[in-house]
Amino acid sequence: MTSATGVAILVVAGIWLFGSLLARWAGALLVVAGSVGLASIGDPNGFLLVALGAALWLIGHCLYRMRRGAWKSALAECLCLTLLPQRSEDR
Repeated sequence: MTSATGVAILVVAGIWLFGSLLARWAGALLVVAGSVGLASIGDPNGFLLVALGAALWLIGHCLYRMRRGAWKSALAECLCLTLLPQRSEDR
């Protein structure tokens, strides 16, 4: 039980420290891979990769905002403020 708690703490700390960077990079790579698949062979699964990559990229930016209090990109700020419900301090 204790080792499971320790592993959970390490995983949460790793996500908090490196999650935003990894999510933004992985999301961008998925968008590129999906776009290449769509453009080169017309694979319809490319739409899924692009959508998942965009969502992961946006999650990475939201993690960055939670951690540092500022947006990493203006596009992410615009999308998050449009798609997510607003809190009273963001208005």
